[in-house]
Amino acid sequence: PAHALYFSSYEIVKSHFTVDSHVSTLGSSLAGAAAVTSHDLIMTPLDTLKQRMQLGHYETVSSAIAHITKTEGWIALYRSFPITLLTNIPYGMAMVTTNEACKYYALRKNVDDDRPQYQIILAASGLAGFVASAITTPLDRIKTCLQTQELGPSCAAQQQVLLCPRGYKHANIQQAVWGIWKREGVFGFWRGLAPRILSHTPAVAISWTTYETAKHYLLSSSSSS
Repeated sequence: PAHALYFSSYEIVKSHFTVDSHVSTLGSSLAGAAAVTSHDLIMTPLDTLKQRMQLGHYETVSSAIAHITKTEGWIALYRSFPITLLTNIPYGMAMVTTNEACKYYALRKNVDDDRPQYQIILAASGLAGFVASAITTPLDRIKTCLQTQELGPSCAAQQQVLLCPRGYKHANIQQAVWGIWKREGVFGFWRGLAPRILSHTPAVAISWTTYETAKHYLLSSSSSS
């Protein structure tokens, strides 16, 4: 559902800014912003559940939801929504704009050829994922801090070893920023940069190439029928 909303929003907004098969930079940015906003309405609570389950505190989704809502309220599932949007809107704008620009300049000599150039789509979307994930790493670090601040790794509790500082309660983005700065300095905002790039670059390349392939096939089938 989240990705269905993502690509639907992207196409709807993009269509309003497309002239002669070329979407403007403003149109690309707005399409990316609209796509991630609709996507995050669904993904934010699921992302919170995923991160907490990965820390090993819950066995099932139902038990996680029951415990979180009982002890922290439903707002806990959306506590990171503002920072998620603050992270993902720039991410979406940078990713879509980079992707559209790369495809346009690579394909402008073959503008009349409506066949998908898969190698160009793959390279453009991969570069877009690299750029977007790199420049938004500090925002993603803040988001993760807000989402997981109530918990430490379950293995630390089992071994009675405190691997992570506890007791840091960040009510808002400003407090999270100050907490990271105070504990880890500037480097703390860039923690996880390499794995973020390594995961997002192929993920964006695969998802957008798959999307463009499916889109071309469906449109071709529709027109032929």
